[in-house]
Amino acid sequence: MKKVHLEMNEKQYQTLVETVFLGTWMVNSTKLELDEDFEEIRELVLAKYKDAGLEDKVSYQEAFDIHDLQKDYEKQLFENYVDEYEEFSFWDMLIEKLSEKRLKQEYGELSTPLSNEMMERRLQIEEELGKELEARGITNLELK
Repeated sequence: MKKVHLEMNEKQYQTLVETVFLGTWMVNSTKLELDEDFEEIRELVLAKYKDAGLEDKVSYQEAFDIHDLQKDYEKQLFENYVDEYEEFSFWDMLIEKLSEKRLKQEYGELSTPLSNEMMERRLQIEEELGKELEARGITNLELK
């Protein structure tokens, strides 16, 4: 198998570390068993941390024979990227699911793909719901 070699400066390497950490976290966060392909790449990337002077951000866990991010650095990445992503995704998915529910109430079973009329109505509903949720948050939502 042909090998690929990358040359990058320390800042680019740090961005790669962050990208690999966040990607691996996303892939594995919902699984009971880790995706070994992603874990292998994560380990390969993190193992070069000393070459880039990232001893304050990455460490070697001898007991488990793996490299890992320092807890403060990991926390910082979650605060900078994951929290914002989850907040955005929550509202986006909520609007999507609520608009789908309303479409089904109006049209019955939905065709795949949606007709032009249904797509226009869905966008209209999503805009209405977005404005409502932006103005009032979830205070008007009810479970029946």
